[in-house]
Amino acid sequence: MKTLTRALIAPENPDVLVIAHRGVWQALAENSLAALHEAILQGADIIEIDTQTTADSHLVVIHDANLDRTCNFQGEVSTLSLETVRGARLKASDGREGMMLTHERVPLLEELLEEARGRIVVNVDIKYPRDVERVVSLILRMNMADGVLLKSKIDMTTQRFPLALTDISSTIPFMPILHARPGLFAQDLRHIEQFGAQMIELNFTDLADVIAARDELQRLGVRLWVNTLDVSHSLDFSDSRAALDPDGVWGVLIDAGVRAFQTDNVDQLVRWLKDNGYKNA
Repeated sequence: MKTLTRALIAPENPDVLVIAHRGVWQALAENSLAALHEAILQGADIIEIDTQTTADSHLVVIHDANLDRTCNFQGEVSTLSLETVRGARLKASDGREGMMLTHERVPLLEELLEEARGRIVVNVDIKYPRDVERVVSLILRMNMADGVLLKSKIDMTTQRFPLALTDISSTIPFMPILHARPGLFAQDLRHIEQFGAQMIELNFTDLADVIAARDELQRLGVRLWVNTLDVSHSLDFSDSRAALDPDGVWGVLIDAGVRAFQTDNVDQLVRWLKDNGYKNA
């Protein structure tokens, strides 16, 4: 089933994957249940969401440390009760000035995971290390270990690895986030083979480093995820440019070995992939 993480990201799945960044939020509230439902409707394979705890230790789905940008209420999430956080209403889109209030509330992580169950894989971005154990416990208690994907940065320069996540990666699918060091990406892939990761989220400053590692990626059976978000800074491979020249962005990256894209333009990417034979209709 493609709603099971390991089957979805396995090299045997020929589809190029689409990850909806905080759901589909251009006309809806980011990280909301409505944005989740729209991501499913538009054909995304994975939804990326953010989670952190309230003052009374409830996991909620919100990106920023405070409510100010996305809600009609102010305050730091970690200092507020769940009742206060849930009392706020989410603004449409990314909450920038002028966005209307919606009827959406900040979701509980448990609530969003239940809505996603069997419909779409959830990439849970744990905003603070303090919350790792609580998130893992919730996922296991809900029996959703193979319906989610956890991730964490790996610093190859200092060799500092997320050991706590390594310990649970055999139970819950785990994706390292890696920067392609110039001339060293293929070598670094061999160093992180210990994680048994099926997918890596990659930032890069030279596409040649990505291309040079294609054989190593195939040997390891690792799928490569790249963000084309306008704030990703992987050269000029952005959603804005892809809207005008999808072949020059998504096409070039696929030729370089990329097999998953996180985007804020889900509908266009899904249609382009299907039209070009990179995704089953």
